Amino acid sequence: MRIALVCLAGVLALAACSPEGAVRWPWGASSHEARETRNSPKPGRPPSFFYRMKADFVLKESGEPIRFDYVVGCGGVFMGNAGTSPTVFYEHHPMIMFQPVGNGHVLGLVTIDMCEDWKWGEVQVGPRRGESRIPEDLRPLAIWIEDINDLSFGWGYKTDDAYDSPLAKIEFVEASVTKTDEVAWRAWREKAKAGYEQLGALPGPWGYNYTHDPIDVRHQAFVRGKGDGIVGNTCPTQGRIQVEPEILAPIFELAGDSVGRYWVVTAERNASDALYRIDSLSSDGRSLKAYRSVDNWYLGTLSRGGGGHISPPGGNEHAGLVYHDVFPVLPRSRAMPGVTEPQDTYVRKILIEDTFKGFGFCYSGAKAIDSLLRPVRPGVAGRPNQAFDPDARSKNHRLLVGGELASGTDVYWRTANQNLVLDRDGAVYFGDQ
Repeated sequence: MRIALVCLAGVLALAACSPEGAVRWPWGASSHEARETRNSPKPGRPPSFFYRMKADFVLKESGEPIRFDYVVGCGGVFMGNAGTSPTVFYEHHPMIMFQPVGNGHVLGLVTIDMCEDWKWGEVQVGPRRGESRIPEDLRPLAIWIEDINDLSFGWGYKTDDAYDSPLAKIEFVEASVTKTDEVAWRAWREKAKAGYEQLGALPGPWGYNYTHDPIDVRHQAFVRGKGDGIVGNTCPTQGRIQVEPEILAPIFELAGDSVGRYWVVTAERNASDALYRIDSLSSDGRSLKAYRSVDNWYLGTLSRGGGGHISPPGGNEHAGLVYHDVFPVLPRSRAMPGVTEPQDTYVRKILIEDTFKGFGFCYSGAKAIDSLLRPVRPGVAGRPNQAFDPDARSKNHRLLVGGELASGTDVYWRTANQNLVLDRDGAVYFGDQ
């Protein structure tokens, strides 16, 4: 269960939860005090539990130390339901912090969510049973952003392979989470505010939250530079496991003669069902479920030793957290640069070169071509209040694996991380977090 809030009654009375009166729970992460009021949530989100998040890195090109040290607050939303018991939604703030580094770059850090009390307990299953769910090699997701004036895309360091890559900009040193209190939270906020300097599109001294953030393009333009939003907190990837070609051969028989090396089977029910029924699919004898992680946000990243993240209740095998290859997926805005008008065919691309192994591509999704159907409000660069392509569902949506077009027109059109792709040479690519 979640850590309990102390003030649930009708709606949460903020004044009763704070010695200073109403706490304006800063879920929207403003850059200045004036923005805090505008970004404050509906009543009912007082922070009631606090912990300190630390993470240290080194900038490779200069040896510059990069240190994150901030206090996270856990709050909740109380909603009354007619005829049923009330519902409480919990969230932590900030969900991501940013540090300017080097010459005009930014490093983002996705906060480990420790608002649930089970995360502070012991592992119940697996080889680490009896140990703390917080591993010694805890490693939150770090996001390298090249331009401090544009926080809408970056490269996420999802596994050890990213840090080992010649493309790596940073080295990981260590990270930790420790319990603290409201006094420390308030002290950190005051210190962060006093020392804050507005640079580029940084969202403010207290980081940023994604939850319940309204789509307001004019606000994006004011707070976030170019108005294309802030990188997402998961950086979706395509996972890959090696499979014996003879295991895939009977599944490829369902594809027909027109299918080439890569086959997208997202909507091919018989093929995808066959994959999930195989208990020993990968070369190390595990099923696909052991690798496919779709809902473990804010737990951390993967290390080869099996750590890096908060240990989930069911263990790594049941949560899709067994170490595996991951590769970034470029959204339409990056795979089709310069496109400003509706197209007959839309393309995404999986970067499967070894240098990209371990990275995820992080993007905001605020660009019209990435959302396609979502209306974009006017106010940024003359964007009209209409969808980029109202006929997007009926268009062709294709996927490039490396430089090769995957067969099949079943690419899920809405997001970049829902494709199941088979490789005749002996691999399965799957949507991953």
